[in-house]
Amino acid sequence: MTTSITIGNFKGGVGKTTTCVTFSYLLNKAHRKTLLIDFDPQGNASEIIEKTFPVFKQKNSKSLTDGIKNLDLSESIAHVTDYLDLMPSDWSLSLLPDMLEDYKKSDRPLFLKTLLTKIRNDYDYILIDVPPTLSAYTNNAVLASDYVIMVMQTQEQSYSSSLKFVSYLQGLRKDYDKSFDLLGIIAYLVKKDGPVDHEVLKPLIKPLEKPYFMGTYFKENVLNVSEKVELEMRICGTKGLYICIK
Repeated sequence: MTTSITIGNFKGGVGKTTTCVTFSYLLNKAHRKTLLIDFDPQGNASEIIEKTFPVFKQKNSKSLTDGIKNLDLSESIAHVTDYLDLMPSDWSLSLLPDMLEDYKKSDRPLFLKTLLTKIRNDYDYILIDVPPTLSAYTNNAVLASDYVIMVMQTQEQSYSSSLKFVSYLQGLRKDYDKSFDLLGIIAYLVKKDGPVDHEVLKPLIKPLEKPYFMGTYFKENVLNVSEKVELEMRICGTKGLYICIK
């Protein structure tokens, strides 16, 4: 069974791409067949993967934009290792909103979900990196996902953007009657024992104890990630993906 996850927030520079690439790398090490979709025209996730794995098992000459135009994403997949595939992005993906103009307005946010249907079952996990914007990219990624992970920093602007992001997820789920859930929040680059960091997190944790979605929020879903801790992925049978601080 495939699990698809979007990692996002409306605030840039909070560690979304780093988190998405890190999870992809760790799932690859755990021998879980993983597809990383770089759905950001800046292509930062693609650049990190290319630097991490200088030699791909098999590269593909087709871009993600080409796959979208041809309605076949399989031709845009680069095989990085035996367990990690990448759909690399570049500036041409900025044309996505224009390409979607040819479709009904109600179908545009579901475009990626439809295209992924053909290849979804080839993977254990699909991770999607998105730009920090309210856009066709984020709409498509979230609606193509089973879960969303929100990454934030303990700063005022990041906190404000995080609340807006949760509100956005509520609205999107209601408008499209979708069953995606918020898997958890990662507080990025914080001190585990930092009183200021924990004070900033408190008002965010409290509203999340209310069941915004049909799924369940747990207080322990808020995770602290600092430069000095190691992230470990644990795949626990049918219970899915757990993120643990080691």
